[in-house]
Amino acid sequence: MNWKEQQRLNPQVMTAPCEATPKEVDYDGSRLEVLNRHIQSLIEEGLIWSGSYCLWRHGKVFADVSMGTLACTWQGNHQFLPNTLFEIQSIGKLITAIAILKLMEDGILYLGQPVREWIPEFAKGDFGQITILHLLTHTSGLCALEDSYPQDERKWWEQMNEKEPEGTWISAVVKTGLHAKPGEKWIYSIISYSILGEIIHRATGMEAEEYIKETIFLPCEMFDTHWRKDGTEEWVKRYNIANETDLRMVRQCEREGIMALAAPTYPSWPGIPHTAGGQMSTAREMVHLGEMILRDGYYRGKRVMGKKALSLLWTNMLGEQVRDVSFGHNQRIIYGPGVPIYSQKMDLDQILSEGTIYHEGSGTCVLLIDKEEDFVAMFQTSFRKEFNWEHRAVKGTASIIWSGIK
Repeated sequence: MNWKEQQRLNPQVMTAPCEATPKEVDYDGSRLEVLNRHIQSLIEEGLIWSGSYCLWRHGKVFADVSMGTLACTWQGNHQFLPNTLFEIQSIGKLITAIAILKLMEDGILYLGQPVREWIPEFAKGDFGQITILHLLTHTSGLCALEDSYPQDERKWWEQMNEKEPEGTWISAVVKTGLHAKPGEKWIYSIISYSILGEIIHRATGMEAEEYIKETIFLPCEMFDTHWRKDGTEEWVKRYNIANETDLRMVRQCEREGIMALAAPTYPSWPGIPHTAGGQMSTAREMVHLGEMILRDGYYRGKRVMGKKALSLLWTNMLGEQVRDVSFGHNQRIIYGPGVPIYSQKMDLDQILSEGTIYHEGSGTCVLLIDKEEDFVAMFQTSFRKEFNWEHRAVKGTASIIWSGIK
């Protein structure tokens, strides 16, 4: 759909109460009209079922909008609402990174610490050189996300005893070997964040998910944010039915009941931490997290952590020689613990402030945190067809949002 055709669209939006108007936080409200038409065009082209966003600046939410529908009539509701829960997927890696930084400021661990000091199975060959920072920055060399590094495809779970995953998954990861020496290449790895979850477990004496809930979610008043595997019937009724996987689960619900939809959408086994993703949240609650980060570790007067630990999120931890070789790339990357750091010279796909930190969730949602403009944005444009990433829905949406900043 071209620009002229978009001008004729009349989006039907749902809005939640906000704390300020766009004008009160120096934001051009007319750009929200452009944003709404943009999202509506993606809906009418059949790329997405729905879109939503929540925007925060100078301490106040000034937009909390949803439009479109769920993929099917669900529990009598077919409308995507501002409080509809959707899976944030890999944005959970940022949350895991924050948990690690909290433990660092408490003196329990440190980023340069060898993983073998927490997990003895890593005291073997090049595994012994892997540090916590390598795990956080996808430079450990551990098994890549499936299909992201096809020149050296490895499936660590094939080495695991699925009847006894808790006792065999770590040794399976080690048996699978490394794609590269630690610190040599940037290779996107889900299992590295499961290893971080195991370190959190051993460092705290708690399940990693419980530690994150108690020390991050609850202080940030993220009361509805939870792991999909922990979904209650009340939460499940609010889930976004977005794509083929969810539709299959809905059909499964007809046989097994509503809680079938609480199953994780990616492979998981008992005893393996869900610290690479899998959380359900709303755009509004994810903005709470961004507010805490921009308010030096405080959320509405409650201390969550210190500003010095959080400042590391904006610190490039990679040398100039490290190349991103995942998904067919071969380029330099700027990365903090758990997050990419935007560079205007290196990323020509979107318009953001220099140094904005962000994370995508499987391409369907994005959290962006802009220290320069004191601005947080969370949006979702879940594709009807999974893994059907499209620039306009992700990078294009971000560019429109940033265009309203005065």
